[in-house]
Amino acid sequence: MYEEKCTSMSFEIFLENSIKINQEISIQDTLKALSSVISLANLKGNLFPFGSFCNGFQGNNSDLDCVLVTDSELSIETILRNLRKAVKEYKYTYQTPLLIFDELILYAKVPIIKITDITNNIAIDLSINNINGVLNSKLLKEYSQMHPKIQQLGQLLKLWGKNQRLIVTGQLTSYAILLTLIHFLQCKYDVPYLSDIELTKEQQSVLEYFGVQPFFKLGLKPNLHRLSNTTLQQLLFEYFQYYEPYGEFEQKQICVSLHSIQRPNKDFQKRTLKILDPIDPRIDPSKNIKSKCYRIQQHFLRAKELISKDQKSFLYQCQAVKTGNNRVKRNYSKGESKYKKKNNFRRR
Repeated sequence: MYEEKCTSMSFEIFLENSIKINQEISIQDTLKALSSVISLANLKGNLFPFGSFCNGFQGNNSDLDCVLVTDSELSIETILRNLRKAVKEYKYTYQTPLLIFDELILYAKVPIIKITDITNNIAIDLSINNINGVLNSKLLKEYSQMHPKIQQLGQLLKLWGKNQRLIVTGQLTSYAILLTLIHFLQCKYDVPYLSDIELTKEQQSVLEYFGVQPFFKLGLKPNLHRLSNTTLQQLLFEYFQYYEPYGEFEQKQICVSLHSIQRPNKDFQKRTLKILDPIDPRIDPSKNIKSKCYRIQQHFLRAKELISKDQKSFLYQCQAVKTGNNRVKRNYSKGESKYKKKNNFRRR
């Protein structure tokens, strides 16, 4: 077990500084501009933001996720194509902020249109009728407000995960890594189970409509003494130790779950990290990492060692993402470039 040998106050201060937001970014102007685009596309519905801007774990480089909830009879692909056309038309209305079209991704589980607010430097992912993201953001918001250290740990892990290129397309998501954090805190630091409700088949079917009320507790303010008396350094160390190869989580042979009843991981022998969505069990946040679990665990092991032996390196990893210095230019081979170009063409 890790013994905290006079934890350096400077390290704790540097950790806190790593997650300080340089300035609060208002998304209201961006949402108004998106509403104008929706009107230009002759669509009716409600626009809801979700993700980092709404779940309490916002960072300096957070993207804006939005969902348009509409009863339009058009297919999702047609709606997204109409929105692409409307974004281009919006440019000629000379309104601010200025929006530009980036990419249309139709062949994904959740099709999206990528737009950029270049006035406020905000990247936007807009989906259609994807209400699960809105409900999950509400749930994470409840956890982030329980204790300052929950929010701080989530922000630090997002910075670290982006630096390690774990939080990228086809790997972990910010949402998945936050679920692993909350599961760890529930098992080790008495954080309560807000979503400890078994949904009936009727309730699951109701999730298809936005009118549903969240199936979790709201406004709970527990007294988390142990969490208050533990440093961020110790908490990070124990988190990485919990998920490292052959660590406590692996020995339990369970799934990452935000419910008090721990479910066995049936794919344990294949070394998979199974994550259960707390709102809709039909969704699998871990689907992209089933064959990469051991490699991800190796990142956890190295992070644990850095925190105990080379704290400056760990801090650098967090700061590099915050300042934008972690972007690595990749040189593609000739054949790979052709494949990438072909792929992008299909996406559009």
